[in-house]
Amino acid sequence: MGREDSLIALPMHGEVKLRREGYRTRDGHVLEWIERLRPELDVTVRSRPEPFPRVSLARRHGRISPTWEWQSPQPLALPSPRARRRWWVDSLAHEPSAPVESGAVLAWNPIAAARLVGATIRTDRFVIDLLDDWSIHVALQPIRKEVEAAYRRVFELADAITANSEGTVALAARFGREAELLPNGCDPERFAAPGDRRADGPVVVGYAGKLSERLDVELIASVASDLPEVRFEICGPYATASAEAARAIRALDRIDNVTLAGDVPYAELPTRIASWDVGWVPHRVGRDEVGGDAMKTYEYRAAGLPVVSTPIIGADRLPGVTVAEGAPGARDALEQILRSAAPARPPRVPLEADPTWTWRHKTERILELLDL
Repeated sequence: MGREDSLIALPMHGEVKLRREGYRTRDGHVLEWIERLRPELDVTVRSRPEPFPRVSLARRHGRISPTWEWQSPQPLALPSPRARRRWWVDSLAHEPSAPVESGAVLAWNPIAAARLVGATIRTDRFVIDLLDDWSIHVALQPIRKEVEAAYRRVFELADAITANSEGTVALAARFGREAELLPNGCDPERFAAPGDRRADGPVVVGYAGKLSERLDVELIASVASDLPEVRFEICGPYATASAEAARAIRALDRIDNVTLAGDVPYAELPTRIASWDVGWVPHRVGRDEVGGDAMKTYEYRAAGLPVVSTPIIGADRLPGVTVAEGAPGARDALEQILRSAAPARPPRVPLEADPTWTWRHKTERILELLDL
């Protein structure tokens, strides 16, 4: 196969996460669809180095086994316990140093791209797909200087830039580059398939996502206290940058009508969402926002759930989403949904078909920009 038919991908989420959790992130979804749309393409995924034996264990026990060619170094080194985020920078010393050529490079990890593209990786076409704004991400503040330098370098090199939200479009503009807005999406058929799985009992308002500083703990506690007849189910893995934030989230479990359900494997998430009545996005506004686009909103709506969201970036992008500010606004929005359906449960609100909201459409556009 010729060089023009090859692609090197630099994902933000490494092989360990993708194998263990499935294609639940934007980079994973796009890689999955590249494999579906261009199965003949020679794809190499350069995952960031992970301390031994994490990659070996993920390959043995992971939930999925992608067919891409993986390059995931496993150095006999550990992140510093006092500065764990520096691993994002320091681990690049363990990347292969031999030069390689590829027809195209697609990157989600700006730190890796800044170090590798144009140096050990030679390419005719380089596209960066912006996820969050790492320069304001609370977890990456200890390496903000390196993040800024990486952005400066990749924006100099990139032939094309796509961005998942208006926030990351603004990030590119800050460095003098124009980015094409390509918001997040979902695979609608995946979330519509389980149908209505609601059981008898109280109405359930659900959240599925990372349990991090982005979660507005005070908002959840206040609304849950105001609506004791509603059950609130919070699903997701902990991804906090501080023990204090983790403790605040765990305290929610002490509220009678709030359940911290833990992480839900992505393959099982459609069935879990189908058991809810309303989807909720209780994210902080301004503070701890990361310039991204809430993927969960698309998944809730694909399952037919009415959705209530705080006024984060892109919250009003889809029909069927009520944007509510503060605890009084969220409480009123939820009460209105419940009153409109009483005495029955809130009806499903099908998402109007729009191919531009699908991961297939996003991937097709990225492949066009890669000249693939």
